[in-house]
Amino acid sequence: MKKHLLNVYRKCNQEDKVNFKYVLTQNERNYPIPNELLDQFLGSINQKDLTFYPNTEKLKSKICDYYEIEIDNLLLTPGSTFAIKTIFESFDLKNNNVVTSDYCFPMYQVFCDLYQAKLKKAKYKNMKLDINELLLLVDNKTKFIILANPNSPLGDLYSEHEIITLLETGKPVVIDEAYIEFTGQDSCIHLIEKYPNLIVTKTFSKAYGAAGCRVGFLVGSKENLKYFSKFRAMYEINGVGAKYTEFILDNIHDYNSYIQKTFENKTLAIAKLKKLGHSIIDTDCSWFFLKRWGKKDNLKTFNDLGISFRTLVLPDNIEYVKFNYDLKLNNEDFKSFK
Repeated sequence: MKKHLLNVYRKCNQEDKVNFKYVLTQNERNYPIPNELLDQFLGSINQKDLTFYPNTEKLKSKICDYYEIEIDNLLLTPGSTFAIKTIFESFDLKNNNVVTSDYCFPMYQVFCDLYQAKLKKAKYKNMKLDINELLLLVDNKTKFIILANPNSPLGDLYSEHEIITLLETGKPVVIDEAYIEFTGQDSCIHLIEKYPNLIVTKTFSKAYGAAGCRVGFLVGSKENLKYFSKFRAMYEINGVGAKYTEFILDNIHDYNSYIQKTFENKTLAIAKLKKLGHSIIDTDCSWFFLKRWGKKDNLKTFNDLGISFRTLVLPDNIEYVKFNYDLKLNNEDFKSFK
């Protein structure tokens, strides 16, 4: 066995979300899928979807049409985490480094530990990272730069110009777009035509509310895909997940409408909470931060309301509740937060 694996820390997610009225921890969709849509999808499931190995060619074609890419630019993965893992596996990382931000997806550190690389983290000085802070960390041992856009957990968004600044280093640049649909900003996928060092990872778990299906993908140059595809699972994703993702793309207007309503109602929720005297920090994404200590400790309120939540210390060194807004909160009048 590889002895260094004993020092790799992995945290298990043991939260039973059935026990909560609202689940605001991982940007999952709480709000019900409209009955007519759900019934239509469930009616399309047949026995072969459960008993046969999946054929994903139809889904690949729909993804390629939607993002205007070719099949050789695409690799389906069970969630975008597996896409990111595939990238880490494809590079010779031992005794080298990967550059990212200090607030980042925890699995970046896990993968660096697994493959014996150093994770170099650029420090936030406020709620938006200066891209130049990343550039200062790049050296001859840097195998790639990885940055979530928008970044989680801070929710800060990076422009195409800023991404191009990273690409022009010549280093491979991985842009993790797990939450991009929750910002209104377009994907940077189109840049792969000009920048073969760009790699983009995406998921249907967040804005499209299909976390249980475990469907994601990565997009890159055809040359890079020759390497990444070697790590492809024999059957990339499960058949039901593939079929539901096809259904999302066939009904994309309905799902995008949910995203837009989330934005609109998040704004209303922030206004209500501010009116009640709470300190709020908004983000470029679907969540905001509510200062833990106001007139009382908000954690008790969240527990009393049956809300699953997480707290975070922001760059100002103050603890906040990360408020992953979901439309299921529409009927909550927030009076309990007084």
